[in-house]
Amino acid sequence: MNQQRAQRKISTRKRALFFAMLGGMLFVLCEVVAFLTMLLRGEDVSQSLLMARLDDLASGKTVSEGANEAIHPYLGWVHNPQVARPEKFEDREIPVNWLGFKDDSTSVYRKSNDTFIIGIAGGSVAAQFSWEAESLLKEKLSRHPAISERKIQIVRMALPGYKQPQQLMALNFLLTLGAEFDVLVNIDGYNETALTIGENDAANTSIVYPRSWHARSIQMVDPRDSADSLRLLEIRGSRQRHARALTASIGRWSMTRRLIWDIQDKAADAELHDLATEVYKRRRSGFLHHGPPNRQTGEALYDEVAAIWKRSSVQMHHLCQGNDCLYMHVLQPNQYVPNSKPMSQDEIDKCFDPSECSAEVVPKIYPRLQKAGQEMADRGVAFSDQTMVFSEVHDRLYVDPWCHFNKTGSLLLADAVVSQLLPLLDRRQHSGDK
Repeated sequence: MNQQRAQRKISTRKRALFFAMLGGMLFVLCEVVAFLTMLLRGEDVSQSLLMARLDDLASGKTVSEGANEAIHPYLGWVHNPQVARPEKFEDREIPVNWLGFKDDSTSVYRKSNDTFIIGIAGGSVAAQFSWEAESLLKEKLSRHPAISERKIQIVRMALPGYKQPQQLMALNFLLTLGAEFDVLVNIDGYNETALTIGENDAANTSIVYPRSWHARSIQMVDPRDSADSLRLLEIRGSRQRHARALTASIGRWSMTRRLIWDIQDKAADAELHDLATEVYKRRRSGFLHHGPPNRQTGEALYDEVAAIWKRSSVQMHHLCQGNDCLYMHVLQPNQYVPNSKPMSQDEIDKCFDPSECSAEVVPKIYPRLQKAGQEMADRGVAFSDQTMVFSEVHDRLYVDPWCHFNKTGSLLLADAVVSQLLPLLDRRQHSGDK
């Protein structure tokens, strides 16, 4: 009897060991399959990147597009310094400052004998320019006798997607806070052209409103869309909860658990996008999200786009005049301006898309901007048409099919801008001396 009991115990242990080994083999198999599936899906299997992604979702930073943005009562939107992560640029990090601008300055400085303050306004090209050309700008400006003994402080009020009158409003806002400038350089033109037509007008959103206001204002609840708005919040909350749960779980080390979460999160993200698209479609006439209707079409619309751009810049000029600041308006280069650059084959393949809205509207609106710029110059505005700054450069400069160029392009643009800015500083100094 005792021998039979002992044999049953051994048999039970063997079965337990067998099932444990089988379970372990199945677990390993699942992990291998999950790992290979993640690779086939193009997902990064790095644990550090997973934790960064989970942290961003858990904190709410990436639960939806534009989650790190904050609606601003005067500027349309800025970045939320409590949410947005610093961005890497070469050997430094670009933080979001207390006002929501991507800048390592405080934005608000007073003029002094030992500091020369230069503001840079515009969209993503201006923002990129402010970092990539910073050293060159400071080096060339410091050669001017009125600046040589002074620290050069750059104030960045440019944010990706900004278009007039956001630059005008940003200047007004900073002046209201007590900011002072010696020089303000506004680099723009593309966003006012392509984004105004391709995003705002295409969605029946006012052309004078910030870029894609119908999308950015989705968090503002129209009472007619309360149910859908609630569902959008529920999806965002669900993504955040699941990310927090996985972050706190030992399952974060399991490829199988990560794959399940990744599939669920991607599905939630897709649902969020689809629902938002449906909401946008139904809101195509709502004032809350689209503003006043655009009254012009066709050529008249293009004329009005250029007129808004011009009026905004003239007002910036007057503001700068009234605050003893030199204003320079730079019309940025763009690859869709005919004959503006000899495009390399690589640029043609990767940075010139005939189906892109820019390919249609830039050739139609940029000549209007150039004409308006000359009219501004005739009225005393320091206008710098840099559409042809790359006209003799055969090397690749552009990096995408919209408007962005590499650091070499930023340096070429900076060299051209400073060469026109220094004589203006000379005239300003001499008139002041008199």
